[in-house]
Amino acid sequence: MNFKKIIIGIGGNLKSNDGSHPVCVAMNAINCLQNYSIHVTEQSSWYESQPIPKSDQPNFFNCIVFANTLLNELDVLKSLHKIEYKLGRRRKLVNEPRVIDLDLIDYSNKILKNNQIIIPHPRAHKRRFVMEPLSELDPNWIHPTLKRDVCTILKKLNNQNIKIINKKKLI
Repeated sequence: MNFKKIIIGIGGNLKSNDGSHPVCVAMNAINCLQNYSIHVTEQSSWYESQPIPKSDQPNFFNCIVFANTLLNELDVLKSLHKIEYKLGRRRKLVNEPRVIDLDLIDYSNKILKNNQIIIPHPRAHKRRFVMEPLSELDPNWIHPTLKRDVCTILKKLNNQNIKIINKKKLI
């Protein structure tokens, strides 16, 4: 079997319909991944950050997971969208508050751009809340298109404030 290593960004800034905190919703999403043939191998710590672009929305809570899958990149993306929908996300506007957000950051260092999917995620390198937890799991990760390591990318994101809210747990 030829497993692909993938990186998923997970976050949210709204409570669910049942009143669950965004971190609880995100943990539920992590647990759902297994049902879609996405097997989590590592999870970063949780981080809290202000919305980008800045707005009066509540703060976001984010982490990164590494996972293995036999799915192709488009099927991974579709699975992430199905999990979001199952957990209450309804996509209406760009950059709106959301109960859950699952982003495919990287798919085995592949570069792909078409009208259905862009890999690596087109804004991941501009977001400290993605790069910081990613560097925690793999400080040697190289961005597939920029050909820069995550620590170099992080140095350019000094203006974005995030704080760690708990240390990672082993999966």
